[in-house]
Amino acid sequence: MRRTGALVIAAGLLAGAASADGPETGRQLFEARCGAGCHQLPEPDSLTPAQWPLVLQTMQKRMQRFGMTPLTEAEYDAVLAYLVAHARRNP
Repeated sequence: MRRTGALVIAAGLLAGAASADGPETGRQLFEARCGAGCHQLPEPDSLTPAQWPLVLQTMQKRMQRFGMTPLTEAEYDAVLAYLVAHARRNP
């Protein structure tokens, strides 16, 4: 029984480590928080790296205006990093 418990704990730690601050976190947050029934998600390569911060700032304001919890600073940074990493490179 102890061995099973240790394996469950280890698996949980590994799952947390794999997603914490990694590129998947930004994608997962983007899909979960930005695509939560509000609108269809744009493709990350639909905008340039310079355009994404402006879009995210606008969305933060809209979320607040509609009584939704905006992204935390860490969430914002993770989503922005994901979007910029996958953004269109040729304007």
